[in-house]
Order: sequence, then C-alpha cells, then structure tokens
Amino acid sequence: MFHFINRFTVTGDPAEFERILGEINAYMSAQPGFRRHRLYRSAKDPNVYVETAEWESAELHQRALRGEGFRNGVQKVMTHATAEPAPFTVVRENSAAGL
Repeated sequence: MFHFINRFTVTGDPAEFERILGEINAYMSAQPGFRRHRLYRSAKDPNVYVETAEWESAELHQRALRGEGFRNGVQKVMTHATAEPAPFTVVRENSAAGL
C-alpha cells in the first residue's frame, strides 16, 4: 500500500479550490490502483486543508500523475493554493475492536 499526504494552504477562493480538487479526485479515483481519498479542512484555520490518498503501489500512483487529467487539474488548483506534498509510510495502525 502506498500513502500520499498533501497539505494545502488556500490563498484563493476556498469553494473554487474544493471544486477543482474534486475534479482531480474524480480523475484519480478512476485510475488503476486507486484505493481511497480523504480531504480534511482545519477547524483551527479554514485556509488549511490536508488530503490523504491510498494507492495499491507507488508505481500506479506515479502512472496516474503523468495523466493529462491530473496535470491540468494541478495547474488550476495551484492558482488557489500552495501545496506541501509527500509520500508517507505507515509506522503504526490501530483499529477499534471488531473493525
């Protein structure tokens, strides 16, 4: 499993940022190897967002990044935010009993 985390600081219109990010997510979720995406908005600072994505492998994620649907969307979203993207590895994971 490959985990990708991206922290955004929105400098433009938050609604437009979310709309464009939704378009990127629609493209990415249709790509081979996509597992899950979550978008969080800070309750402390509404201009800060964090997205997490899970992929079957780093290779499949990299292949999806080369697609035009991703590249065009990123160009648009970066007019509304700055990003701090990075791959992560799971160090520890816990679940509630029965899950």
